[in-house]
Parts: sequence; structure tokens; C-alpha cells
Amino acid sequence: MDAKKIFITSLVVFIFVFLFEMILHGFILKGLYIETASLWRSPEEMQSFFPLSLGVQLLFSVFSVLFYKSVVKEYSVKSGVVFGAFLGLLFGVSQFGLYAYMPIPMLLAEVWLLGIFLECLIIGLIIGLLNKAK
Repeated sequence: MDAKKIFITSLVVFIFVFLFEMILHGFILKGLYIETASLWRSPEEMQSFFPLSLGVQLLFSVFSVLFYKSVVKEYSVKSGVVFGAFLGLLFGVSQFGLYAYMPIPMLLAEVWLLGIFLECLIIGLIIGLLNKAK
């Protein structure tokens, strides 16, 4: 995977991550976030952190691609999906574990787990599709 392919793959993954997280957190989980508003920053304060959020999503996208490149030996759709599944389980279980420390509803922890798993699975699929051997 050359630098151009890393850049393009990272860009596509970033666009997906941005849209997926906007849908998950901005629409699907909106009601749960409203119910637990005392735990979160105000909408105005969150908006001031939007550039930081974009930066984190961009770094997550780039590092996911670079991590795939460093651990996968044969680039294929299958290897991308397997990579994404393991990445999703790693981050999903970690996010789910916040339930032990934060007074959030179990449903929120479960949706975070499933959401991150699905997001990473699709990230792996994207990486696999864009980098499969010819």
C-alpha cells in the first residue's frame, strides 16, 4: 500500500466515520443523550469542540488504515472484514466498560458497543475493498 493509497483510503474512511457518528450520536442516540444531559457538555460547549472531534475522527481513520497495513499480510476484502471485526470488538468492549464508571443507562452502553463494532466492521470492509490484491 503506497502513500497515495493510504491517503485515499484514510479519506474515504474519515468521510464514513464522520457520517456514521453523526447518524449514531446525532440522531439514533439523541433521546438517550437528552435523558442523561447532566453527564454531558451543553450543546453550545460541544460545538466549540467540533474541530477537536474532526481531528480525532481523522486520526482514528488514518491510524486504522496504518494499523491494517502493519498487521495484515494479504490485502483482501476478507482480511479487511476480519480486521474490522477485531478492531470493533476491541473498541466496543472498551467503550461498553464505561458503564461501570458512568451513571449511564445500560441501553446506551449496549448501543455504544454495537455501534462501534458495526462502525469498525464497515471501516475494515472499506479498507479491504480499496486495497484488495488485483
